[in-house]
Amino acid sequence: MRRVPTCRSNPLLQHALRHVSSLASNRRGAMLVLVAVVIIALLAMTMFTVDVAYMQLVRTELRAATDASAKAGMEALRRTQDADAAVAAAIATAAANKVGGESLLLTVDQVELGAALRNADNSVSFSAGQLPYTAVRVNSAMTNDSAAGPVPLFFGGVFGINTFQPTRSAVSASTEVEICFAIDRSHSMCFDLTGVDWSYPPGTPRTPDPIAYPPHASLSRWASLAKAMQSFVNITATQEPKPRVAMVTWASKITQANYEGKLTKTNSPEIFVDVPLTTDLSSLNAAISARSSKVMLGATNMSAGIDEARKILNATKASRPYAHRIIILMTDGLWNQGRDPLLAAEDARRDGLVIHSVSLLPRKGDVTPQVSAITGGVNYPATNSAALEAAFAEIARTLPIVLTE
Repeated sequence: MRRVPTCRSNPLLQHALRHVSSLASNRRGAMLVLVAVVIIALLAMTMFTVDVAYMQLVRTELRAATDASAKAGMEALRRTQDADAAVAAAIATAAANKVGGESLLLTVDQVELGAALRNADNSVSFSAGQLPYTAVRVNSAMTNDSAAGPVPLFFGGVFGINTFQPTRSAVSASTEVEICFAIDRSHSMCFDLTGVDWSYPPGTPRTPDPIAYPPHASLSRWASLAKAMQSFVNITATQEPKPRVAMVTWASKITQANYEGKLTKTNSPEIFVDVPLTTDLSSLNAAISARSSKVMLGATNMSAGIDEARKILNATKASRPYAHRIIILMTDGLWNQGRDPLLAAEDARRDGLVIHSVSLLPRKGDVTPQVSAITGGVNYPATNSAALEAAFAEIARTLPIVLTE
């Protein structure tokens, strides 16, 4: 039988095996080096990606904090007419916001007051120091020479960059505003503040019928409205630029063919323009006062008031195309006359108008929250006279303040 050759008996075979083993060992070594290089590259890319994402987050936080600071400064300026108060409000608001996990620190020289000027191309520019002040600019910075200091990076040291130094500027300005109040003057405005229908303030005459008398001078819902309007006027009178205001009052149409019209010998229209658009804010108080001595008749034709206010504000679009137009709808009742107020709200929205609504003694079925929501406005429910006054004051303080840069 022929013997099978073995490695030991065949030198050539032994040499071949040693060569193959050496090649395999070399390939394994080269592969380990390649794997190590790839792992290092992946780690570097991961660290770089983490820092880039963090930098973007910090930029976003800085923008939000700077915008909020500028708007707070402008709100304080309008409310107080005090430059120092505006600067303090901007600094405090910045500090209340976290950027990179730390409060955003500003110094007084980073908050500037000036005027917002409209250019020929309809852009808006900021003129620092120009009176009257109508804008606030905040220049935030997280740099080596700023109060906030630079933002440390997680892995920046690996690449020789330990910190990130972002900056941001924001300008908040008070803009032109045109407001039309749409005020409910239906008979329920003569009721007291208990929220009970046909419940009148003490001292209201009963004969021949309470309907035949004007609202109580201090305890009626109309009297509460008068105080709220006074608060609105007091606040807006200090603002620059001053808003242009108008007022319509509304109810359902009453003629002497109706019981209350015959009783009072009065014809009462569904809408009446009490104050055309004007910068004379005191005319609002005068109109409310004039109504206080008259009987109030009719039901709640809310859409009539919205439609008339919309008509007044739309009439100025050609001459004042950049003004913000707002309807302030005030009512104490539920819609029960005229077309659906939600349809009137849709028309207002299409015209670019915002409706803020104030619901005195709101109850189930009140559509004013929906009316405001359709137009991007705010509904203010008021359960008593103090809340009504607070609602009007809040609206006055927050009339459009916009970011222009």
